[in-house]
Parts: sequence; C-alpha cells; structure tokens
Amino acid sequence: MEDISNSAEHNPFVDESEEESNALTDVTAAFLHYKTYTLNSGIYRRLHSIDELSERHREIVASLGMIDKIKSAENLIRENYRFLLDLVHSSAAGAMPSPNESPDEFKAWFKQFFSARESAGNPPAADHHMEKLYSTLKQFVRDWSVEGQEERDLTYGPLLDALESEFSDVAPEARGKIHVLVPGAGLGRLSFEVCCRGFSSQGNEFSYFMLLASNFILNKSESTNQYTIYPFVHQFSNVVSAKDQLRPVSIPDVLPSSMSYSTTAEFSMTAGDFIEVYGSEREREKWDAVVTCFFMDTAKNVLDYLDTMWHAMKPGAVWINLGPLLWHFDNVAGEQSIELTRDEFVDLVSKVGFVLDSGLFKEKIPVSYTANSRSMLQYTYSTFMCVARKPYNNK
Repeated sequence: MEDISNSAEHNPFVDESEEESNALTDVTAAFLHYKTYTLNSGIYRRLHSIDELSERHREIVASLGMIDKIKSAENLIRENYRFLLDLVHSSAAGAMPSPNESPDEFKAWFKQFFSARESAGNPPAADHHMEKLYSTLKQFVRDWSVEGQEERDLTYGPLLDALESEFSDVAPEARGKIHVLVPGAGLGRLSFEVCCRGFSSQGNEFSYFMLLASNFILNKSESTNQYTIYPFVHQFSNVVSAKDQLRPVSIPDVLPSSMSYSTTAEFSMTAGDFIEVYGSEREREKWDAVVTCFFMDTAKNVLDYLDTMWHAMKPGAVWINLGPLLWHFDNVAGEQSIELTRDEFVDLVSKVGFVLDSGLFKEKIPVSYTANSRSMLQYTYSTFMCVARKPYNNK
C-alpha cells in the first residue's frame, strides 16, 4: 500500500497556477476568519438582541438558560477554531507559523495575511466560503465519526456491495490489481473504504475545503477520536435542546494509517478538476471501475463527465453510481448548466455507449446528506442507483 502520509499529490498547497494559488488563499482565509465571523454573526448578534429586550423579558429569557447556552456556544466556537487552525497549519508546508508553538509569530503572520487581503480589495472572507466551511465541519461527521455511520451505510454501503459483487471472482488478496476511481471523493472515506476491501483506490477532489480537510484527517491523525469538534453549534433553529446543539463529535472513528489493507492495494488522493485530470492521455483506459456518490449532479454539462469516464475506463470496466440530481449550477447566473430528469439521465448513459444493468437499477432510495440527526428539520433525497459497463467492443 502507498504510504498516504507521504502522498505529495494530495498536498493541496502544491499549486500549479496563480489561479489555484488565489483560490487556495481565499479558502485559507475562511478557515482563519472562522472565529471572528462566527462570533460576530452567531453569538454577539444574539446577545445584543437579548440586551434590547425589556427588563422583564430579559429576566425570563435568562431563566430559560438561553444566555448561558449562547455563552457556551461561544466557547465551543473557540474550540472549533483551534481545530481549524491546526488543520490549516498541518497543510501549510511551513508557510504558516504554528499557533501553538510560535503564537507571537503566528499573530504577526495573521495580521499580515489579512492586511494583504485588505490592500488587494478583498474581504476577510466571502460569506459563501464561510457557509462552505460550516458544511466542511458537518462533512467530518458524515465521513469520519460514529454518528455518521448510518448515513454512510445508506450511501456508501450499496456502492461497496455492488463493487465487491462485480469482482466476486477475484480473491480478496488479489483485488489490489483492480484499480478503482472515486471522483468527488470529499473527505476520502468512500475511497478509503474501497481500499479497505482490498482494491487499489484513488479519490479525486476539486474543492480546497475538502482537500485541506481530507489531507488533515488522512495524513495527520495519530489515534481514533483524537479530535473533538462541535459541528452543530452554529444552528439555532429547529433545535430540540441545548444539549443537541452543543454536542461534541469525535473524529476519526477509525485511524486510516492503522487499517488492514491487501498487501497489493494502493490508496491515493488527487487534487484537480475531474475532467482535466482524467481526460488526459495518461489516464486513457486505466481504470477497472469508477464509483460515484452524490457526484454526477455537480457537472455543468454531465456529458463531459460521461465522456471523461468513458475515456478513463478500460473496456469491460464498471461504473457504479448512487445519488440525486440536484444540479449544482441550476439557476446560477452566467454558468452553463444542463439539467436532466432521471429518465433523461439514464437514457443519456446508454446513448453515450454504456450498457446499463437493468437488474441492478434501484430507485427511491431515501438518504440524507450531512444531516443533523437530532434536528427538527430533516431533508431526505429520493436517490437512485445504477450500474453500467463500458463494452469491450467500444469502437
């Protein structure tokens, strides 16, 4: 197995262009701005609202424990911030002083970092980047906590079962010769689980939020439940109890470096646009299987995804997909977006040349995505699963 802790291709700070460097700087700014942004928008604003109440109403609200809850949330936001600083520092390859070991140097670097952003006319961090950061904390729950196990079982479980069934004639100890690609890998748990079943697995991810977070959890974790985060502390609506809102989540539930793999299996992660990376000549007919989960609807033009998979898959290779069709660029001004119905999507897969396995098609699979299981509001996707193969005679 490849030593993932030394995987240079998964270091998101190794950039190839000015555009990528600027994007990474914007994402880094969101991590660094988390405490200031969240305390101002989530804590101090609420305390100010209570201060503006009449004296009688303030006393009633205080008797409910609301002020104590908000101040507890303030402390937990600071705990989240310490975790996020460690995360960014671990990937910065010396570019950022350690907040713990060199606090004075870090403060000076921090001030210079945001002064440079201000001089360039940039905000400390964009609001939509802050929302993505909150989502990243919930991604840790989905992929690397005990609490996320049920969601993983409903989404990753069927994909892994189908993959093992597809190669049931290959002995587990020989599965390392089967190369499986997982686009849109997020924090890497699905591609990790593929490798745990003996296959050589490569995850691909484009988002720097996901790349920074997956690099940290995969390469820097030293023990199970090493880190404690509070991913739901930002949610003040549809909450049953303060205990639910303020609850801790420990990660990772398993230690990536200590898991048993086939001696022939390799595990790696790549950073970059799926179409650009896997549409290259070096990726032509390289992969035995492609596994996609909540990925296909991230395309502006899903035909580009299908063409790229066709290019990268060997003749006879299998593609296993599960997810909804929440087209990510639908109604986004200035962006190309081709939105298909599920029936149109399935028809398109065949028109591209893939052979769908009708016996393995499943529909109306109810699953959630980064859900807060204790919230009064639950979103459920009615997803579908399909298995398709690239025929040997693909001319």
